Amino acid sequence: MDHETPAAGRFAVAVVMADGVATRYRRCGVGPTVVVLGAQPVVDALAGSFRVIVPEVPLHLADATAQGRARWLSGVFDGLGIDVAVIVTTPMLADAVALFADRAPDRVKGVILAADDPAEAPAAVGRCFG
Repeated sequence: MDHETPAAGRFAVAVVMADGVATRYRRCGVGPTVVVLGAQPVVDALAGSFRVIVPEVPLHLADATAQGRARWLSGVFDGLGIDVAVIVTTPMLADAVALFADRAPDRVKGVILAADDPAEAPAAVGRCFG
């Protein structure tokens, strides 16, 4: 469980069990939760306005399909007690994120593909939270 989240610019590193896989993650900031998957350049841009969770996507899952990665992402949400979040992802993980969002629409406020310009991310995430 994620008990204390450092302010923007200061990351805490911890481990959460997600679908049976020990998964390292970084977290910082305060506010609505944003889960960032593989889109590292946007992290600093988001940390000033949001609680940012950055799990390290495992390279070797027992089931490395989109369905297996969606189960892993569900485990990250469960393990960290994330009720709802916006997910920022790369195209490589978009299929898994779409499956997760389809299976748990109440937990996903929006999905954003990482843009070329990280400065655009805060406004896009803000629109998802309304």
